[in-house]
This record gives sequence, structure tokens and C-alpha cells, in this order.
Amino acid sequence: MSQPRLTDQTWKKLEARRARLEALWRMTPDQRVVEMRRGKLSLEQCAAWAARYPEQMPQINGEFEYLAAFTPEVRD
Repeated sequence: MSQPRLTDQTWKKLEARRARLEALWRMTPDQRVVEMRRGKLSLEQCAAWAARYPEQMPQINGEFEYLAAFTPEVRD
């Protein structure tokens, strides 16, 4: 039995990622904010959103909200 080729594995992983992010891109920016604050977006989704549309991502003290939420200054 032959091993799967690296390119085939890579394409499968990229397709799976695309599928995971597809629902995110169908949302409006306001819907993304609501879902993020409810804890419904994964770290992967938040990072992809911040990378693609940094102007849409809410910030706290100059840091993206999804990252700032884990700092001691914001948690207190």
C-alpha cells in the first residue's frame, strides 16, 4: 500500500480549512463580533478574520480583542 503524497495531504488540509472558514466569511462584520464575544469563533477563525479584515476586528488598548481578552489588564 502506498503512502499518501504530501501534496495530496496538503490540499486536503487546505480544503478542510477553507470549509471551516466559509461560514465566517458569509457573516457580516457585526455578526462576527457577536459570535466572537459569545465564544463561538475558534482561534483559527479569529486569526483569519484579523488577517483578512484588520479594520473590522475590535481592539482593546491597541490589541485585537480576541487576544487582549486573555491579558491580565483586561480580565480584571
